[in-house]
Amino acid sequence: MEYLELNGTKEGLSAAVDDMWVLNATYLVFYMQAGFCMLEAGVVRAKNAKSIIMKSIIDTAIGSLLFWALGFGLAFGNADKASNPVIGTSHFFLINYQNLSFFAFQWAFCATAITIVSGSLAERVHVTSCLVYTIVMSAFIYPLSAHWVWSYNGWLRMIGFNGIIDFSGSIVVHIVGGCIGLVGTYLVGPRIGRFDSESGKPKPLPGHSITIYTLGAFIIWYGFYGFNTGSTLGISGGGIAIASRSAVTMTIIACASCATTLLAIKIKSGKYDVVKSVNSLLGGLVSSAAVCSLIDPWAAFIIGCVTSFVYLGGSHLLIKLRIDDPLDSSAIHLGCGIWGALSVGLFSTQENLSLVLKKSTNVYGLFFGGGFEQLGIQLLGIIIVMAWCFFCASILFTILKKFHLLRIEPTKELMGIDIDSAGGPAYQWDN
Repeated sequence: MEYLELNGTKEGLSAAVDDMWVLNATYLVFYMQAGFCMLEAGVVRAKNAKSIIMKSIIDTAIGSLLFWALGFGLAFGNADKASNPVIGTSHFFLINYQNLSFFAFQWAFCATAITIVSGSLAERVHVTSCLVYTIVMSAFIYPLSAHWVWSYNGWLRMIGFNGIIDFSGSIVVHIVGGCIGLVGTYLVGPRIGRFDSESGKPKPLPGHSITIYTLGAFIIWYGFYGFNTGSTLGISGGGIAIASRSAVTMTIIACASCATTLLAIKIKSGKYDVVKSVNSLLGGLVSSAAVCSLIDPWAAFIIGCVTSFVYLGGSHLLIKLRIDDPLDSSAIHLGCGIWGALSVGLFSTQENLSLVLKKSTNVYGLFFGGGFEQLGIQLLGIIIVMAWCFFCASILFTILKKFHLLRIEPTKELMGIDIDSAGGPAYQWDN
C-alpha cells in the first residue's frame, strides 16, 4: 500500500479529490462483504445457509468495532518514522486521529481478512467460535501483520532498500486470512461424510446454489477494483496512472487464471467446472493484490496463467491431506497470495516500482535484472507472517477445541446448524 500522509490533514482541491477517491474505494471494498456472504451461502448446503450468513454479520459488526477500538491503533498508531517497528501504540478509539478516510479504507481491509476464515470452517463449527476468532483477529493478529508490512516504521517494511512490498494485501489480507482458516479447518476436522470412512476417498458435498455462489464471486471481483486501485490512497501526484495500471493488470491476471483453469479441466475431463473456474478467478484477484501496480500487462498474463496451477495444485493438496475446506479458501487466499507476493520479486519493473515508491531504486524484479534482493525480502516476509498466523491460530483454535467451543455435536451437524443456532432454516419449503 502506497502511503500518503497517514496522520496529516491536507488542504485544497487535490486533498479533497484524494479523500473522495479513498472513500469510494472503501465502499467498493466493503461491498465485497455482500459477495463473500453470497459466495459462502451458495457453497454450503441449504441447512447451513442461514448460519453462514450470521457468521458474515458477526465478522462485520463485531470485527469493525474491535478494529475501531484496538486494531487500528495497533496497526497504524504513531505511523511515522519514529514509531515502534513491532506494534502501534496510539490512536485507539481514533482518539486524536484526523485522517478518517484512511481508517475507513483499512477497516474494510480488516473485515475482508476475517471473512476469509468463515468459509474454511463452514458447516461444522459453533457460531460462538466465529465470534471468538473475529475478536482475536481484528484486535490482535491482523493489526500486527499490517503494522509490520504497511506502517511507516514496520520492521518488515524497513528491510533492504525497498522493504517488503504488498501493494494491496496479498500478504496482509489474504495470507493472514488463508493461514488462520487453514489451521482452523485442520483442527476442526472434515465435515461428516466428506471422506469415505474406509477408503479415505473424498465424497462430494455440493453446495445448494451454484447461482448464488457465482453471483458472489462476481461481486467480489467488482469490489476488487476498489481493493487494488484504492491502494494508491489518492489520484494526485501520479496516483491515477498507478491506479489505471492496477485495474488493467488485475483484470488480466484474473481472466488468465480463470481461462487457464476452464480450458485445463475441459481438456482433462471433457467437461467444464464452474466452481473450479470461479475459484481460479478469485485466486487471480488475490495474486494481483501485491503486484498489480508494479508490472506490465504481458507479465500479468503470465502471472495469471501460473495462478491457475497454483490454485489447482493447492486444492488437490488439501484433498490429499484430507483437509476439508468447503470454499478452497486456503488454496485461493494462502496459495495464490504467496504466489502474488513472490511475483513482486520476479516481475516488478524498475520504472513501475520507482513510481510507486516515489524514489529511484535499483532493486526490482529478478526477471528484469533487479537481482535477488526483493525476491528474498518477499520470501522472508511471507515466512514471518505465516509463522505469526500459524502460531496464534494454533493456540486460539486449540483452546476452543479443548473447551468444546469449536465443533458442534455430530447430531446437530447432520441436522444442520440453522435449526440449532440460527432460529430455523433459511428457506421455508412448501409441503
